[in-house]
Amino acid sequence: MAYTTIANVKLNHEMIPDTAASDAIIAMHIPMVDSYIDGKLRGKFELPFTTTPAVIQMIALDMVTFRTLRSLYSAQSESYDSWLDEYKDPAEQQLQDIADCKITFDSSEATQYTRIRSNTSGKEAIFNLADPVEQDYHPTDGDDRYGEE
Repeated sequence: MAYTTIANVKLNHEMIPDTAASDAIIAMHIPMVDSYIDGKLRGKFELPFTTTPAVIQMIALDMVTFRTLRSLYSAQSESYDSWLDEYKDPAEQQLQDIADCKITFDSSEATQYTRIRSNTSGKEAIFNLADPVEQDYHPTDGDDRYGEE
């Protein structure tokens, strides 16, 4: 399921004309942006989202709007590039903040994978995130293969 629609993109900016050509440009950019967002969030969230979080819809809308406006107007003037970046830059930053877990979702909106995983259970952790400097670890402690106890 796409994170935004052609109709929403047209409503997002008055300079996007209501033509079949604009619809085709928007339709081309929607799957590209969806794939980009999924690529940034893959491995951090269970994808596809059961319910797409509103912030993801907003980011996708701004990114598709940016790409559409760039396709339509960037050749006209260099001043358009900085104007267009007003759509791209905040959306990129928000997406990166989500990927870095600085922005979180309601648990009903997305399933976030835990960041630290272990393939062992019932073992005492040798690294302590609360005190990363003082690690009580010796490579042969408690290992009978080395004849030490």
